[in-house]
Amino acid sequence: MRTFVLFCSVLTIINAEIIDLSSSDNVIWTFVSKNGSMKGPATVPGGVYSDLQKAGIIGDILNRDNDVLTRWVAFDTWTYTAKFQVSIDDLASRVVHLVFDGLDTTAFIVLNDHSPIGAVNNMFVKYVFDIKNKLKAGENVLNVTFLSPIMAAQIRSSRAFAAPACVPPGYNGECHVNQLRKMQASFAWDWGPAFPSVGIWKPVYIEKYDGAVIRWVTTHTKRVGVDWSLTVQAHIETSKKVTKIDGVLSIALQVEGKQMLKKWKQVNVETKADGTVVEEIELLISGNMIRLWWPNGYGEPTLYDLHVHYTTASKKEESRKDIKIGFRTVEIVESPASEKLGNTTAGKGLTFYFKVNGYPLFMKGSNWIPSNILPELGESDKATIDNLLTAAYDVNMAMLRVWGGGVYESDYFYEKCDQLGILIWQDFMFACSMYPVDPPFLNVVTQEIEQNVLRLQHHPSIAVWAGNNENEVALRGNWYGTSKDFKKYEAEYIKLYVDTIRPIVETLDPERRYLVSSPSNGIESEREGYIASNPYDPHYGDTHYYNYFADNWNMNTYPKTRFASEYGFQSLPSIRTLKTATSNPDDLKLNSKFSEHRQHSPNGYSYIENQLTGHMKLDVNDFKYFEKFVFYSQISQAMALKTETEVYRQGQADWYTMGALYWQLNDVWQAPSWSGIEYGGRWKMLHYFAKTFFAPVLVSPRQLVSDDIDVYLLNDRFVPIIDAVITVDIYNWTSLTPINTKQFPGDADALSAKLQDIDMNYWDYKKEQIFLKFSLDAPGVKSSPNNYVFPVPLKSIVGLIKPNITITVANIVMRRKEKLEYTVNIEVDTIVLFLWLETGIKGNFIDNAFIVTEPTITAKFVCSKYVAPRDLQSSIEIQYYVN
Repeated sequence: MRTFVLFCSVLTIINAEIIDLSSSDNVIWTFVSKNGSMKGPATVPGGVYSDLQKAGIIGDILNRDNDVLTRWVAFDTWTYTAKFQVSIDDLASRVVHLVFDGLDTTAFIVLNDHSPIGAVNNMFVKYVFDIKNKLKAGENVLNVTFLSPIMAAQIRSSRAFAAPACVPPGYNGECHVNQLRKMQASFAWDWGPAFPSVGIWKPVYIEKYDGAVIRWVTTHTKRVGVDWSLTVQAHIETSKKVTKIDGVLSIALQVEGKQMLKKWKQVNVETKADGTVVEEIELLISGNMIRLWWPNGYGEPTLYDLHVHYTTASKKEESRKDIKIGFRTVEIVESPASEKLGNTTAGKGLTFYFKVNGYPLFMKGSNWIPSNILPELGESDKATIDNLLTAAYDVNMAMLRVWGGGVYESDYFYEKCDQLGILIWQDFMFACSMYPVDPPFLNVVTQEIEQNVLRLQHHPSIAVWAGNNENEVALRGNWYGTSKDFKKYEAEYIKLYVDTIRPIVETLDPERRYLVSSPSNGIESEREGYIASNPYDPHYGDTHYYNYFADNWNMNTYPKTRFASEYGFQSLPSIRTLKTATSNPDDLKLNSKFSEHRQHSPNGYSYIENQLTGHMKLDVNDFKYFEKFVFYSQISQAMALKTETEVYRQGQADWYTMGALYWQLNDVWQAPSWSGIEYGGRWKMLHYFAKTFFAPVLVSPRQLVSDDIDVYLLNDRFVPIIDAVITVDIYNWTSLTPINTKQFPGDADALSAKLQDIDMNYWDYKKEQIFLKFSLDAPGVKSSPNNYVFPVPLKSIVGLIKPNITITVANIVMRRKEKLEYTVNIEVDTIVLFLWLETGIKGNFIDNAFIVTEPTITAKFVCSKYVAPRDLQSSIEIQYYVN
């Protein structure tokens, strides 16, 4: 059990003098293939696929099967060349460094025809090279030559093989990505294509100074009674050798009432051999001077400005970091479950929950994959990051898990999470593989972990570090045929995640919990030697659960868990999104080569079809079969995730389940996947449903095997619900008027799920003719979504008819901050299931996928640019389910 407070960076600028070597007026970048046949102007930061597209050498990489047709790019050697000018004055500084914030991935760097000034092999680290004696006045030439990542992976694997050799054939990917410290998904995954990119994916610059610079700032806090102790550590760097530094380190913290707390210290020390030193200042802060930082849905994510300065003794140079800090405590509580659940089956084992600012909070959220398959675009596209994170915020998410097969995200990403109050479960970048542990590999991993913990440690959004994604369960479950060499792989697993990574994390960030793997049994896995006999034991830790064979609309399908950190089901993206990847109408068929190429999950379409046809009628001879298959797949996914998520939220009552992070939030291309948001930003039905199943207050019914109905009241607020009224309307499918209405008293403690004392059955009715609607009215509860029970599969219901639907858009347009809001009025004459509104106009509906039980409802559409209401009205297309 550990308590800590973390901080968030707003600006990370070193106030040394900078010569920007990214694309600018001062530098000319070009790229060329090994034989010189392909070349062109380059963009830095950037990558070879992006540059080849801009040069017209290749087309849209996400069109049809261009992921395979452009694979030759990843087999070539590419050289990036910069020509730039420096003056004699630029050479006068005592320290002159060439800094690459990110190089993807294996490359050699040459400046002015000198022997290579450096070789790199990790895209996740910052590289700093001393070029004081290699730079010259006038024109300079910088060459960065990238080796083929496919070939580099093969060469390393021949020396230090680690299972598995390759991704499954259906991924259309490449082999041995686990040999490279590179985005693991760049060689393909079951949700994405292979684009083994190379390039200078982050900024590059020359920094020059005479004194020293602050490279990183870490912060450590602890409660002192009602006050806070803040320790600020400045990680100062100078030349690449032992150097004495002399100056003043100062901090200034702006707190409530615009008060400024300041403190300084004299620095006169000798650095370590690599030219670095860590200096710290401690500040005591009165508790009434700050407000706490809270996750989304539980309070405001309050941030404060912190300024850290280092000034040389001569006062001629200053280095500074300006960051925003958030005060909060977080601990993962792994204590005897019997303390919560008594001496029952559920009370065996340990709890696993996040306690924030002293409160046990249920973590609602999803899993984040890279926002673009090309890392340079994921890094730089702030609009996409804004849209995705705001979408998570809008549907009540409090946590995202940054998955271990992608990248450590940009500073901007974490800053945005800090501002929105979205906690981050941060995996280190190891996923679904065994990994080598030869000394060169461990050396680059050590640098990677050190740098990224130092870079990210101060963000209030980061809640926990996890060593890897699914590697404990992969080893125990023999996913890659490792059982015959189990002892070897077990020892290597421990050497990497326990002996190498854990000490770094616990030294640099001792207040934050390090989990060796996800999923795992947490402390219990550690007790069992780090590879538990059953890493999916529901009495411990977190679990990943996927089951494509059971009825996933049935709440009785799902096992218990303390914390669900991954679970999900596939659906197809909308026809509109698919059409951005192909203009050939013949591709839009389930059995087309295009569709088969885009489905990377083995038997994926069969699993979708089995879930879909288990509940809905769909005729393969329907001339709109594919269109309906796409739409019904989204219904099926949304209903399955709704069902499973509510099971986990209900489980807070009887198993102390305390988290539900479904797989996955976003997509990297136009293909079937587990995402709730399509590539391009269009919301699937799942994401709209998340707004309901993650609602702070929700009546959540469960139909039992006996056909009785248990009713839970879910309350994620800090105040109890008392004197509530739960209304149950029983509808016949033929009418908008309930055939029976029953009301029951309801209550729930703060931050709880409670099974209500309700004797609920509908045995007087034929199940195929009715459904039930649940609603809540409670003092102090402004809103709570309706919820539903469909007693039988939809394909078996009787009475649902084709509706008449009228859509009108009101003429009055409201301005909401930077958006325009339109009111869409909907009139129906019968029950409508999953009424879906869609338009080609850029914008989005605030709610969608309606279960319509009233003659009139309204929807809101928001967009940035004005469109005439009549044009919006004529553009709206509708879909719905009907047998």
